[in-house]
Formats: sequence, C-alpha cells, structure tokens
Amino acid sequence: MADLDFESIKSILIEKMLENNSSTSINLWFGDLRLVSLDIDEAIFVSPTDLKKKILTQRYAVEIADHLTDILGFEPAVTIHSSEHGDVDFTHKDLVEFKKSEENLSPKKEEEKINVPENYSSEYTFENFIVGSSNKMAHSVALAVASQNYDSNEIKPYNPLFIYGNSGVGKTHLLYAIVNHISKNYHNKSIKYVKGEEFANQLFEYMGKHNTKEFREKYRNADVLLIDDIHFVAGKASLQEEFFNTFNAIYESNKQIIFTSDRPPNEIKTLQDRLKTRFMSGIIVDIQLPDFDLRCAILKQKSLLHNLSLPPAVISFLAENITTSIRQLEGAVKKLGAIQLLEGGDITFERVKNSVKEFLPTRDTEAKKMDDIILAVCNKFKLTREDIMSTKRTKEIAVPRHICVYLARTCTALSQSQIGKAINRDRTTVISSETYVKDEMAKNPSFAMEVEDLIRELNIS
Repeated sequence: MADLDFESIKSILIEKMLENNSSTSINLWFGDLRLVSLDIDEAIFVSPTDLKKKILTQRYAVEIADHLTDILGFEPAVTIHSSEHGDVDFTHKDLVEFKKSEENLSPKKEEEKINVPENYSSEYTFENFIVGSSNKMAHSVALAVASQNYDSNEIKPYNPLFIYGNSGVGKTHLLYAIVNHISKNYHNKSIKYVKGEEFANQLFEYMGKHNTKEFREKYRNADVLLIDDIHFVAGKASLQEEFFNTFNAIYESNKQIIFTSDRPPNEIKTLQDRLKTRFMSGIIVDIQLPDFDLRCAILKQKSLLHNLSLPPAVISFLAENITTSIRQLEGAVKKLGAIQLLEGGDITFERVKNSVKEFLPTRDTEAKKMDDIILAVCNKFKLTREDIMSTKRTKEIAVPRHICVYLARTCTALSQSQIGKAINRDRTTVISSETYVKDEMAKNPSFAMEVEDLIRELNIS
C-alpha cells in the first residue's frame, strides 16, 4: 500500500479520534505518529519518543483499534513503538500487541443518556435492516414494538415479543434496532439489553452472594427489557424460579419484554412449562434463512458500506454459495474489502473463489446436506429414498419430492442442476418443484408449517 494511502487512513483515524477527544490532545500525541505498515493481521505505528509511545499505549491503543476496524472493515492488531533510539527494526518480534481487553481500556466519557444500555451496538437500525420474505413479519412486529407510546399506560399488544431463528439471521440486529429507536425518542426510559448467558451468569452470581435484591432492582425497574438468546436461562430450577418472578414483575407493570432464541418456546426442552406459557402469551415470530434474493440484497448493502464494488456475477456466486448466515455474507465482503484495500486490483471471479474459501461449502458437505434432506422428508412422509428417486408421479410421492427440492434450495448451496441430479430430475423440473412449494406455502398455512418444521429440524441437526 502506498504512503498516500497510509496518510489517508491516518487522517480518517484522527477525524474519528476528535469525536471523543480534544483537538489539543490529538495534535499533541498524534501529530507526528506514523502508520508504517498495515495488513489484515496488524497495523504498525511509529512515534518519535518513548514518552509518546507510552501515552499512546496507555490511553489510546484500544480506541485506535476500534476506529481502524470501522475504517478498514477488518480488525488488525495495533502495534506502537518508538524511534527515539534509532530506526525501528520491523523484523524484531519483541513488539507490544494491543488487543481489546479490560486492562488496556482508556478512560471513556460517561454516557449522557442514562437510558442507553450497555453491551449493544448503535450501528444496527431499522433503516439498514434488509427486509425480505424470510424476515418481513419479524421486522414489522419489531418496528411496531419500537414505535409504541412508552409514555402511555395502555396495555402493550405485543408483550412479550419472542423472535426465534437460526444464528446469524438478524435477530440481534432487530433487538439493537429496537433499542436505538426507543432510546432516541424516550430519553427518560430505562432500557436493559443483555445476552441470555450473561443474564444467567449474573443471576447465579447474585444468588451465590445471597443478594438477589440488587439483581431484582437492576432488571425489574426496566421500562424495556431485551434478552438475547433466552434459551440460556433454561436449565437449573432455582435460576428459572428467580427469572419467573422477574418476568412477572415487569410484565404486571406493563413494561415491554422482548426475547430472542434459536427455537420457539415449546421446543426449549429444559424450560419450565410455566415459562413457556408466559413466553407464548404474547406474539411469536420467526426469521427464516435468507433466500437468494435477500442474500443478494445484503451483499450489495454490505459492499457499499465497505466501499467495495462487486460485479453482479460475483454477488450471485456468493449468494448462491453462502446460504446459512448473514454473518458469513458480511465476513466474505469484509475480507474482499481488505484484500482490495491492501493489494488493489479488481475483484474477479477467480479471485473471489481463492480468497473466501473458508466461507464456501465443500462438495462433500453439501452432498451430505442433500442426503439429510431426503432422509428427513422420507421419515416425515413414510417414504423410501427409492420412492423419491423413482419416476412415480402420484401425489403421495410427488409432493414430498417437491419439498426435497425446496429444502435443498433453502438449506444448501447446491445449484438447480446439482439438486436435479441428486433426485434424478432435470433443472426444469427443479424450478417447477420450487415454484409449486412456494405457491402452496403461500395459500396453505398447514403445509407451510410442515415445511418450516422440516427446515428447523435440518438446521438444528
């Protein structure tokens, strides 16, 4: 990368540092700081004196790392050292690597808005949530919950809200969007966002100290309580007992409660029935795996955010092959952005296949998924593999065969031709089968539920 590029990155870094630091401090400590080396793993800075190196290390290293991640789209470790005693030998391994840790955290300003919870991200909003057929209902309900009048004492119609779906489909994005929307419009409301595992650990800690009063005060006074991955609460009876009482206290105060999980309440096996009943008393919505069109839209949005121009053929290839997680789509875009930034050149089809191999499924993995799909459908409809592969066209066999095709298109990265080959059909038949299932799901809720149950079963296994 050219020096000019390093200077541009440093200029952007300083602009971001000025958002939370005085211009005097930034000019003093960053004015003669140089970015001398950068790759995906590490950013190396040189300061002219040992004193400045020490100050930068103690006060600013983690903040630098945070801003570099935002600027570059990837997360290099930050190394700072001094040239006071001569030129720096970059082959020397005795360099200090600064990673994000509590020991390195520099003092940060108090958050002025007391309603903004800890451990959430402000970058996720309703505006940058890409809506498609797989998440439209969840998005609409989440927006309705966020848009309620929180100064009113009227009964909240979507309480509790329970959102479920596989990891990486956008559940946490919706929670963050709700937090951002409410905190922007109601500065005086107490919003508590917490991961389910953290919530459980906190409760265990307070129970161990025989001091659950402090825990109760922390959460029961919330105007909005959001717990991500609530299934972590399931398990120990004493934990569920305390949570049950906390839930009741908040609910009876007409405060909004929002949960996410990787499965619906009735499928959380170790969850007590009384909690399942409470969770199911509000509204339950699911987010399915994104379909091809939604994956393309997500890739386009993420590439714009990272100043990356991806040809349509590349977007189609990535959308066709990365099917199980939005996070994987974003990870692929970030890596391609880093490669283009560091190495230059166009993002070609061959370059993509060689650069993001870790995000692409292997042929063996996809073939196994196809076998699992056929087995699941056969078990569901009491058929044999030979029935699915046969030329029989009776409804009892044709419909399950159509479902096999739809599941393969939804849950694997196999092309239409590959799916056809797996069940002894051509590509035209595959297209027809997929269309049949989509149409039938749209007009027959019972049929749609059967297909969705199979999708969940395949994704959990």
